[in-house]
Amino acid sequence: MKCADCGAPATAERNAVRRYDIGGLPHVELHGVEVIRCAACGRETVAIPRVAQLHRALAHQMVLQQRMLAPIEIRFLRKHVGLSGNDFAQMMGVARETVSRWETGAQPMGAVADRLLRLIVVTHEPSDSYAVDDLLRDLNDTPAPEILAAVAMQNNREKGWAPQGRQDLALV
Repeated sequence: MKCADCGAPATAERNAVRRYDIGGLPHVELHGVEVIRCAACGRETVAIPRVAQLHRALAHQMVLQQRMLAPIEIRFLRKHVGLSGNDFAQMMGVARETVSRWETGAQPMGAVADRLLRLIVVTHEPSDSYAVDDLLRDLNDTPAPEILAAVAMQNNREKGWAPQGRQDLALV
């Protein structure tokens, strides 16, 4: 095997342990990876198979921990689900500057926002038409109505319930 930089012979070490610096995560260590090292130029390349699966496993571990998310974890999780800072801010119902302060540690993320981020991570599948994204994006500060009404539908084609004024949404 040859070095990708200088072309000199390189050796491979299997089952190595290396720190993983993706996104600045300080506490991730990979075990069982292959490391290719060039004796001539000193370049070391770590082969990481199935990176997307690795990121899902890291995100899963972060979501399951029982402490509040650290700023670097907030940033990693936001990027993991494929959200820009603006889109994430809109989904969370905060200003873009608030997201920036959460991710830099200038302002702690509250418990409710922490739980919402964890929920987004476990339910989110990056897609242009994901229904939860659309729902959260359209939320606003309009007060709730005093009464919610439903209409019984009994036409020939459908039977069930629909919110008043929305007979096109049958609730069964």
